[in-house]
Amino acid sequence: MKPRQDSLLGQASQDELTACIRLLALNVVQQRSKGEFTSFRDSAEMLRPGSADPNKLELIVGSRNVVEEALELVRTLAAEPKPEQADEVAAKPEERRRHMRIAVAAPIKLLWPGDETPTAARLQDISWGGAAIKVDKVKMVSSDTLKVIIPGIQGTPITIDAKYLRSWKLDEGAGEGLAVRFTSMATRDQDELEAILLRLAQSGDSDGQREHARLHQRLDLQFEGDELKASLEDISAGGLGVTVPEPLEIGQSLQAVISTFDDKHSLKLRARVVRQETISMGKTELYHAGLKFEHPAEELAELTSALISQIGGNR
Repeated sequence: MKPRQDSLLGQASQDELTACIRLLALNVVQQRSKGEFTSFRDSAEMLRPGSADPNKLELIVGSRNVVEEALELVRTLAAEPKPEQADEVAAKPEERRRHMRIAVAAPIKLLWPGDETPTAARLQDISWGGAAIKVDKVKMVSSDTLKVIIPGIQGTPITIDAKYLRSWKLDEGAGEGLAVRFTSMATRDQDELEAILLRLAQSGDSDGQREHARLHQRLDLQFEGDELKASLEDISAGGLGVTVPEPLEIGQSLQAVISTFDDKHSLKLRARVVRQETISMGKTELYHAGLKFEHPAEELAELTSALISQIGGNR
C-alpha cells in the first residue's frame, strides 16, 4: 500500500498541485519576512484578487523565488554522485575544483536584511562563486539574501547580492563564520571581482590549488545575427538554454561570453547552471543546460536591448 501522502498527491490535479506550491511558497516568504508563524489562511488571503496588502507584489515575487530556490536544490541533490560513485569522486578531487578558493584576510562590509547601515566583517576566503566570512554575529537565517561590500582595486567598492548557505561558531570570543553564494551583481562589478581574484591568486598559490583550479569556468556561446537577437530576448528575461558537448555542474556559477560568429557583438555575463539533461544523438551524448543570469533584471533588459539595436544598426 502506498503512503497516504503519495496517494493524496497522486489524486490531485495539476492545477491543484500548482496552487499548493504557490501557497506553500508564499507562506514561507511571509514567515521569513515577519520572523514568526503565519497561518495558511492568512497566506491564502494574499492570493485573493483585490487583496489590499501593500506588500502583495513583493511577497508574490518572493514566493516565485522560493519555488525556484527549492527546484534548484532538488535538481542539485539529484545530480550529486550516487553512494557507489562517492569513492571515485573522492579519489579525483581536482576534478571537483570548479573555482579556486583564495584564502585572504581582508576587511569588508555586510548589509544585513532589513538594516540600513553596513556592518564590519572580514573575508576568510573568496572565489568566483562565493565567500566565507568572519563576523561578530550572523544576523540572518537560511536562504536570506544580504549585500557583501568589497573594496575594489582602485578604491571604489563593489556590492554583491549573496545568499546565506550556512553559518558556524568560531573559537570562544572569535565570533561566527558565514558561507555565502554570490547571486547577483552589476556587470561592471563582475569585471572588478575578476580583477580582484586574479590579483589575489597571483599573490600566492592558494594552498597549492592553482595547478588544478581556475578563477571561473568560461562558456563561449556564438550565434548568427538573427539567432543572437532571438536569444537576447530570453537573456533579458533572465535565462537561456544551451547545448554543450561536456556536462556542466548544476549550481555552479560561470562566465558566459555570448557573441556573433564574427565577434562584432558580444556580451559577457555571469550565469548559474540551474538544470541539465542528457541528449543522445546516435553514439554521441550532448547536454542541454539551463542558465540563470546573475545580474539585476533591469540591467539585463538594458544590455540586451542596446545590443539588439547595435546589431540592427550595422546592417
